[in-house]
Amino acid sequence: MKTFGEGPLKVKDGRQGENRANFSQQDIRFTTKDDVLYAFVLAPPTEDIVIKTLATGGLLDREITGIELMGSSEEMKWNRSRDALTIRLPKSLPGKIVNGFRIHTQ
Repeated sequence: MKTFGEGPLKVKDGRQGENRANFSQQDIRFTTKDDVLYAFVLAPPTEDIVIKTLATGGLLDREITGIELMGSSEEMKWNRSRDALTIRLPKSLPGKIVNGFRIHTQ
């Protein structure tokens, strides 16, 4: 991945970090370890999670083979198109504020 995240809340330069406005479910941050991409939704989602950065032909040049919600055994339903990766809103969310998704690639 070549970006830290996406969403309407922008990161400020300097020591202030991100501005102090409230996060929305469109604010998503990424990190990687080995062949796994982690996507953290910074506010509890109330509808399907849409990640435009991970659209087919986007910044992720690998195939997605599976998605897990960290802290949950629920099977995730998802779809990747030229517009975005869309993850169906889970029935329950383990995180009260931030929820993390483990995105497996090959």
